Amino acid sequence: MQRKRSLLILVLLCAMAMAFAQPTVETPAETVTVEFTDDLGRTVTLPRHIERILPSGTLAQYVLFPLCPEKFVGVSVSWSDSAKGIITDEYLNLPFAGQIYGTKASFNLEEVLKLDPQVVIDVGEQKKGMTENLDKLQSQLGIPIIHIDSSTTTMGEAYGKLGKLLEKESEAKELGDFCGMVLDQTNKIVADRKVRGIYVLGTKGVNVIAKGSYQAEAVDTLMDNAAIVENPTAKGTGNQVDMEMILSWNPEYVIFAQDAKEVYKNAKSDPVWSKVKAIADNHYYLVPNTPQDWLGQPPSVNRFMGLIWATKLLYPESATYDDYAEMKEYFRLFYHAELSKADYDSITKGTV
Repeated sequence: MQRKRSLLILVLLCAMAMAFAQPTVETPAETVTVEFTDDLGRTVTLPRHIERILPSGTLAQYVLFPLCPEKFVGVSVSWSDSAKGIITDEYLNLPFAGQIYGTKASFNLEEVLKLDPQVVIDVGEQKKGMTENLDKLQSQLGIPIIHIDSSTTTMGEAYGKLGKLLEKESEAKELGDFCGMVLDQTNKIVADRKVRGIYVLGTKGVNVIAKGSYQAEAVDTLMDNAAIVENPTAKGTGNQVDMEMILSWNPEYVIFAQDAKEVYKNAKSDPVWSKVKAIADNHYYLVPNTPQDWLGQPPSVNRFMGLIWATKLLYPESATYDDYAEMKEYFRLFYHAELSKADYDSITKGTV
């Protein structure tokens, strides 16, 4: 009996030993990084889950803010005073990191390192030397930087890429769909005939957004852009011309940027501007700029506000949509804000 008991114990001990000796099968840990190929063709290693981002400039900031404001660790441009009451204080008071490109380039490397984003995201037009510049800056920072192409016609695609990258696909689709709706609506309205016009900016009112430039995408969509120059610039300041050239174009419509506000106010009494057909016929307007310019500066998603607003003015018989209702939806989606009818009337007051 004792022998049987001992044998049983021995068998049990062997079984236990064999069980403990079996190799442990572990579930593979989730990959913490992914390889991402941006629209410049650069392959960049990124965290799989991105919670801290920094936009590279104003255009990127305005594209990314509607999608994921909670992921911002800083801003590339300070919000304007008119953004108060629209953008919540939590986002108005984010640290300033500056922007990579443009005449106002002010990227602060020390501040960026302090903010510790997981990725810096650039959105917009590809520029000469951009690949080399981003690679160099990425090496200096030790922080990945990616570029996503965007334009008025491809904003839906840009949001699709960003939504997938930032795990915000449903939000990205809603934003992209809205941009597509506004663009399709405008294209249908202007399909039969575009009015001839120009978009004027600068304190002297002699700078124009030239036809065919990246800056002119929304203007070219809205109008038969009469501002044809030899070398259209990609700069937000546009091409400088003179009143003789503007008189030779003699546009049917003129849209003035906010920095040309004084020229707009005095156009009717000005001995030269009053000779332009648009001014004589009272077909000239001032672009609203709350909380930012509605038609350009920068050429980002704000241009869709301009398409809603200006299409209604330029084509009143065909544009039968409710511009306030569409703008209210824009503010909800792109600023996470409620736009009342009184607010809308106040923002657009004095622009026509």
